[in-house]
Amino acid sequence: MPVSLILHAQTPHKLLLGPDSIPIYVMNPVEIVAALPSPERIAEVRKQWAAFQRLRRNVHFVYPLAKEAARIVREVDNERARLGEKSRDYKRYSKQLKKDLFDKYEPILRDMTVTQGILLIKLIHRETGVDVYTLIQDYLGGIQATFWQSIARLYGSNLKLTYDPARELLIEAIIAEIETGQSADWVLQMYEPPVE
Repeated sequence: MPVSLILHAQTPHKLLLGPDSIPIYVMNPVEIVAALPSPERIAEVRKQWAAFQRLRRNVHFVYPLAKEAARIVREVDNERARLGEKSRDYKRYSKQLKKDLFDKYEPILRDMTVTQGILLIKLIHRETGVDVYTLIQDYLGGIQATFWQSIARLYGSNLKLTYDPARELLIEAIIAEIETGQSADWVLQMYEPPVE
């Protein structure tokens, strides 16, 4: 009943459509203002945003290393096919390559965080289609693979980790951002920027 009283208090206008008339009531504009989120919600959004930024930083750091690993795997496979796995030239090549890679990448890998290491393991699988344990086993042998797996386990990782793009949507978006140079807008919509 109160609604009809409010409507009757306004001046009706009539719209004529043929022989019929339709009453139209013009209401005053109403401004709707959203309430500020609770402090708990603001803290949660800030925490999520910081975690996303850490992930983005880590992917930007690790992704080029995974691409380089995939390039090296292709190069070694080509040399193995060209020279033959048992040939003296291939053994000399692989020994020199191992030394060069260790000299170049050992300091970088040593300074990585555990999270970056896990991300690198997953991204190497993404780029090569083979888990890191199998790669080490194939190129260096089972003893080396077991040794490095035990080191990875000691730090809470696993060289047999695989990458599933359907479960890693944020990482895929960041990689697309890296490859295209354009921001993944849908990712930014997932997180409200922190309220300052």
